[in-house]
Amino acid sequence: MLWGSRAAYAAAMAFASTLGAVSAGGQSAFAQEGTVALDTITVTGEKIERDIMETASSVSVISAEDLAKKQSAATVADAINDIPNVVYPGTVSAPIIRGQDTQGSNFGSTAFFGGTIPRATVNLDGHYSNFYELVYGGTSIWDVKSIEVFRGPQTTTQGANAIAGAIIVNTNDPTFNTEGAYQVEVGNYDKRRTSLMVNRPIIDNELAARFTLDYWSRSTFIDYTNPTFATGDNGVNFKTLNGRAKLLWTPTDIPSLTAKLTYAHTYNSRPTYEAASVPYEDLKNRTGSMPAYEQDTDSGVLDLSYDLGGGIKLFNQSQISSSHIARTITPETLGAATIDQENITNEARVTYGDVGSRLSGVTGVFIAHTTSEDWLNNRGISSFDDEKLNVGIYTESTYKLTDRWTLTGGLRYQRDNTQRWGSSAGFAPGVYLNFDETYDAWLPKVSLAYEVIQDVTIGVLFNKGYTPGGVNLSFANSKYLTFDPETVNNYELFARAKMLDNKLTLTGNIFYADYSNAQRLQDDYLGSILYGAIVVNADSAEAYGLEVSGTYQLRDDFRIRAGAGLLHTRISEYTDAAGNAVNEGNKFGNAPGYTLSAGIDWDIIEKVKWSIDVRHTDGYYSADDNNPLYHVDNFTVANSRISYDWTDNTQLYAYVNNIFDERTALWKYQDRSIGGVAANMLEPRMIGVGIKGKF
Repeated sequence: MLWGSRAAYAAAMAFASTLGAVSAGGQSAFAQEGTVALDTITVTGEKIERDIMETASSVSVISAEDLAKKQSAATVADAINDIPNVVYPGTVSAPIIRGQDTQGSNFGSTAFFGGTIPRATVNLDGHYSNFYELVYGGTSIWDVKSIEVFRGPQTTTQGANAIAGAIIVNTNDPTFNTEGAYQVEVGNYDKRRTSLMVNRPIIDNELAARFTLDYWSRSTFIDYTNPTFATGDNGVNFKTLNGRAKLLWTPTDIPSLTAKLTYAHTYNSRPTYEAASVPYEDLKNRTGSMPAYEQDTDSGVLDLSYDLGGGIKLFNQSQISSSHIARTITPETLGAATIDQENITNEARVTYGDVGSRLSGVTGVFIAHTTSEDWLNNRGISSFDDEKLNVGIYTESTYKLTDRWTLTGGLRYQRDNTQRWGSSAGFAPGVYLNFDETYDAWLPKVSLAYEVIQDVTIGVLFNKGYTPGGVNLSFANSKYLTFDPETVNNYELFARAKMLDNKLTLTGNIFYADYSNAQRLQDDYLGSILYGAIVVNADSAEAYGLEVSGTYQLRDDFRIRAGAGLLHTRISEYTDAAGNAVNEGNKFGNAPGYTLSAGIDWDIIEKVKWSIDVRHTDGYYSADDNNPLYHVDNFTVANSRISYDWTDNTQLYAYVNNIFDERTALWKYQDRSIGGVAANMLEPRMIGVGIKGKF
């Protein structure tokens, strides 16, 4: 069975069929007197605002209202881990989207020696997360307006590092009202969270400021049992601090101009993994050390927009950021490292066409320049400098052919230059790396949508994704090896529906992704000894499946949510450096055959609100070799929250995550420090209480 479980496949198909039947039937007996309609879902991640009904891409949007019900969620990872075909293989990790590891093909130790390009864009108010922010950071959801999670290539409007998808985080802008909010939370494993927001007008209807601060910490749930266990300067616990200041200027003398300045500071400290030794359910590890990553990032973003009238608007976004990352371990000669990275981007675009216009679209130019200085102390000193220049020119237009037919076409020309130079005394003595390559690609997109009846739309989509090539180091042979760009031709069928007087919203996408020169991580052996991994291009690979989601406002006090993702992946043609066929016919690592989720939100009485959600993930292999030793079993997680509105402006809440204390591995790997297999673990049962309010 392609999907790995007949029961799960049947359940998902029954779910999709039920949603389809409700859609086809229009009004039904499910409609209740006194219900309220669901809010319109707006999508911004494709550089032009659209109703989700008009968006062909497979996207899930989490609104501020939805985030407010996730009291236990502190980071973006917490908020999106129940989205169909999105999986996190650890508490310190990047998401896997449709079987694609978003941290990029070069990850783990290979990321330092070869540099890396993430496979998914994570964009926070215009700041694009680098590799270390994506994997070892904790993007806060405090005072966030919405999170948009795109699955599948988004390279037309997002660029080369979005072959797997994009995560767009929009925080709240300043308003011309005086307001404030706070939150204080405590929980087991020494969890602490304190959050604050203050918004004030400075000049009425012209200048306003908004300040936010969010601190979150907890102790690791892993018990390190080795009596000689040594921690680095930062230990193995979690700490995150996010601060942000925004200024909004809408000059009365220039009513068409809007200017916004955002400064953000983030600090994160994380262990490399929260991993356990056998037996995993004991949450113990006998390793002698666990490196930690500490990072500081400062970013500034200037947004300018000018309304020319007639539906034409000009936008310019300039961003500058600086990151310092330190890998700490004791003794330092086991792998202490520092990475200093600077990034400057500028994106200018014009949008045309108002809502309801026959023709609308966006045209833009994106430029990014990134420099990095990397230093590592392991078996000697390794030192590299890295410079990247990325240029993208893109356009996308939507034309209403008739009242029912809509055609959208887009194209991006992407050009990426990567330079990396330096040496590694410990792993490639006497060999100097001088890598300088330029890659380019034309990335088309086209979709055709048909409105079957009012508020029910079906359509087809084709787009192309691309990730530049790069270089990495073979520890086994002390050689630097290059790999080619990977591309994907992505084909999708989509459906969108609003039914029952807008009380029911349904979205679904069926996709087929055909990869060429897929960048896959391959074990690197010298004889029978494993020396890490290298990136090798697989001639072809494929992935296909579906995502379907539904939200039903049964009554004004009762809402039902559900989602399902099905995924089949296959490496079709793959040879190693010696020309031997490897991993052919295997599934992608970290690619479960299905993910299911469901939840309810219930206002029990006027002041008491309760919600529960359940997600189930199919079993999967941790790597492309599909070694049974690294297989992860399927698992189910249930979370529940309850809140009490003490006053109009004060809420008390409590939550239990992982109610049944599921102790399951999320990713398994060979750990030489323990002489066996270690496993990144799911968070055990987490309990917390808190208070939040407005002032």
